[in-house]
Amino acid sequence: MAEILTNPFTPQSGLEPKILGGRRELVEEFSSLLDKRNENEYFHLLLLGEWGRGKTSLLKYYKKISQNKAYKAVYASLAKSAPRESYRDVLSSIVEEISFGLGLEIDTSKFSNKSKNVAILLIEALQKIFKKSNSQLLVILIDDIQNISDMPKVLDLLRLALSNEDFIRETNVLFVLSSTPSGWGNFLKKYDPIGRFFRKKQILDKLSRDDLIETISNTLSGTGVVFKDDIIDLCWDYSEGHPYELQLLANHLYDNHMRGVVSKECWDISLLNTLKDLGIEYFSSLYDKASEREKELLAIFAQKKEYLSIPELKNIVIFEEKIKNYPISNIKNFVYRLLDKDLLLRRDDKRYRILDKMFAEYILKFRQ
Repeated sequence: MAEILTNPFTPQSGLEPKILGGRRELVEEFSSLLDKRNENEYFHLLLLGEWGRGKTSLLKYYKKISQNKAYKAVYASLAKSAPRESYRDVLSSIVEEISFGLGLEIDTSKFSNKSKNVAILLIEALQKIFKKSNSQLLVILIDDIQNISDMPKVLDLLRLALSNEDFIRETNVLFVLSSTPSGWGNFLKKYDPIGRFFRKKQILDKLSRDDLIETISNTLSGTGVVFKDDIIDLCWDYSEGHPYELQLLANHLYDNHMRGVVSKECWDISLLNTLKDLGIEYFSSLYDKASEREKELLAIFAQKKEYLSIPELKNIVIFEEKIKNYPISNIKNFVYRLLDKDLLLRRDDKRYRILDKMFAEYILKFRQ
């Protein structure tokens, strides 16, 4: 029997997937944008995607692309701002992380001096970083900006710095930011001009079925392990092309192979372990955003796994007796609250579905 290689699926935080599935067009677009940017077409780029859509992996891949074109590039991730942290602290931290990533030393102590104009300090710091980088184009990739959405002034000050005429004339810096859509929306509510400054956007959707199949096939190539067709069908049915859920599920499936073959006998335990991991990492905190009454409706959406209108939902509660003594007149309000909490999806025809099929399975197996 052929040697079985180490599990190639990498759901662990910070590790890049072996195969960056379904992002070919975005990668080609970024490579083209780099060339245009170096031809003095001035712009900055924004990546938008929900949790687990692969924003971090794509940013790190963009770093490689930039370096392959002989441009210096640095990746930085933003932690959630602390309660007593000021926008000056956050800007100082960003400058420090960029400097550290490039192996440079930049003094950021002045950022804490409230008598100093912070926009000017930021411009001066970025100018020094660009000059010391000795690069024709410096690419700065900042991940998870939704973590500072309660400090929109940080991005507005960055916008002011990057639109400064002296900065544009004396440097060639491309910022690439990533955020969840709701996090970005919080910035726009406070400082609308930010949106106009980051007009170039890339949206990270779920993988198509073909992309999912290609990702699994290419990741397994040379490992000595194969996934049966019915397993690939189940991966699609349950993950719906969600990149992180696919990596995690495929990781558990690979670990449960029998003599190099992943078949249906591997499915139940692999799915259960996947749901446990997702619960710890994300689903538990997501579920706990709902009130007790909202959780009762979530259970119905989890069971149905399809789009329901509010009248249909009321009929289920009344006639199928799914919930006894439920305040029927409040169902519409509960649905709207679940939507605001990002626990439901809404179609244009005003029909609603649970956010995610894996989330539905988690509720049915661990929250009922």
